[in-house]
Amino acid sequence: MPSHFNVDSERRLVTVRFDNEVTVRDVVQYFESLKANPAFEPDFFELVDLTQVMSSEVDFQAAMMWAHEVDPFSREARRAFVAPRAVTSRTIRMYQMARGDDGSVAVFRTMAEAKHWLDIEQSALGTASNG
Repeated sequence: MPSHFNVDSERRLVTVRFDNEVTVRDVVQYFESLKANPAFEPDFFELVDLTQVMSSEVDFQAAMMWAHEVDPFSREARRAFVAPRAVTSRTIRMYQMARGDDGSVAVFRTMAEAKHWLDIEQSALGTASNG
């Protein structure tokens, strides 16, 4: 599976890592799996690790679909994306524009910056697992 996620109910945090290439289908599958997870709450924070992603097939139309049709997170959820490469940061910027940039989604180059913004401990992102 291209994404690996963990729902931490105690910390009210979802961590997810995408590998190699991000496709529209990968993101939709992740959102659907998350919605089906009984531990998930829409206002949980999210930490997205895109450091291993080398390419993305996502366009603005897909970003609009995610933002308005399949995204399970509420507007209250703070979401940090670690996207050190231009291809991944552009994808997240499209998503921000599609959902209306309200300050709840931020893009960072390092995991430390993202964790600081979410106000979580450096050890909070261990090995992610579907779940």
